[in-house]
Amino acid sequence: MLYVAESSVNGDYSFWDALVWTFVKYVDDPADIAAGPETPVGKVVGTLVGVLAIAIFAVPAGLIGSGLMDAMNDEKHEKEIEEYKGRMKKTFRRAGNKSLRSYLNTLPEKGGAAFSKLNFVPQFVPLSRLQIRLGIGMKEVCEICARYPEFSLKNMADACSDEENVDDRYVLGLSPINTSYGCCVGRGPNVTIVSPCGFSEVSTDWFAYYLAKMGGFNFIGKSIEVDPDEVDSFYNMSAEPLYDKKKKSEFSAKEKDILEILDRKTLLRDDFLNDIKKIAAKGSWVIVVAEHVMNSDNKTDFHFADNIKDGSQPAVVDTERYEALYKAFDDAMQGEFALSSTEQSARYPLLKSNIVYRLRKEGVDTNAFVLRPSSHLINFDTKKLTVAFRMAQVISESLDAGKGMSENDIKDFSTTGFGFSESVI
Repeated sequence: MLYVAESSVNGDYSFWDALVWTFVKYVDDPADIAAGPETPVGKVVGTLVGVLAIAIFAVPAGLIGSGLMDAMNDEKHEKEIEEYKGRMKKTFRRAGNKSLRSYLNTLPEKGGAAFSKLNFVPQFVPLSRLQIRLGIGMKEVCEICARYPEFSLKNMADACSDEENVDDRYVLGLSPINTSYGCCVGRGPNVTIVSPCGFSEVSTDWFAYYLAKMGGFNFIGKSIEVDPDEVDSFYNMSAEPLYDKKKKSEFSAKEKDILEILDRKTLLRDDFLNDIKKIAAKGSWVIVVAEHVMNSDNKTDFHFADNIKDGSQPAVVDTERYEALYKAFDDAMQGEFALSSTEQSARYPLLKSNIVYRLRKEGVDTNAFVLRPSSHLINFDTKKLTVAFRMAQVISESLDAGKGMSENDIKDFSTTGFGFSESVI
């Protein structure tokens, strides 16, 4: 086009001249290689060439440069997140517990060689420590907790009653993870501790984990949630997972994101129940641990529950041993720690959808009941591990012939390190 326009008034103007000019126009003709157009049509063509230069080179070059910068920033961010994750885990160094150590020192031979050195993963780490000491911001902590289910951000105010008016205090928790839903550790056939509320409660899973470990019991804990906005409780289990209180059949095939969430919820639920079936032998004991919040109307430290409100359909078959366990438990807790217990299900009656009844529906023939320690004991009492130790002893002596800890757990307790030894997935 430029050649036709310019050669009509300049016989010496060649096609080569037009080709060279349109090319050097892209690089602003730094050496005056070719003369610019003189005709009106040629100048219009020159203007179009300038516009095309921006469209073909300048804009793509900017986009490519921006994309490269984004990729470099993303790579840098990923390295930072991995570094922060490692540093966060190192704040959970296993260490001894002064209260428990003092208690063991009062026992004959200080509790024996098996208890000479017990190291525990910290229950939680204050968020302020991560921000001030490690220089990790709230945004990064939230991102790591969203990516890696072993980390969770909890608010200690959630463990307090409304009457206490406690300010928000955020902490970082660490859970043992080795299954799709959380953690499963098999140690023996007689007693299984189940923690179904690890995601929604501040640190019940930590307390239940060490209760099981110190007693030599099986442990199954649910601490992973597929969708934090649609918590799927394993304490009271609906007939099937729900999304916005709706069944999977109520969603169309077009709602793929919701259907995928429901499929993942189903997988977690099936894995959870199947592991209990594998571990809990016929006639064994399943103890479901969940916290309760004390207030002016509820001042009991422990609640036992094994039936629905009217007292029918008990989940415990061996009532004689259950009564003996409760008495031994109440005597130990009241006599040594001034902690009260109640055997009645009136305050926290079980629903027919409760996990202990769901196990019956799944064909698990066990003695099952719910044990609810107070959230104050679990989260704020300095002697919580001492209480858990005595709870484990009483349960072991009453239901497991006093078998106690395994050699592997004794060895693990004596080592230092970061995090839980079973947290391998």
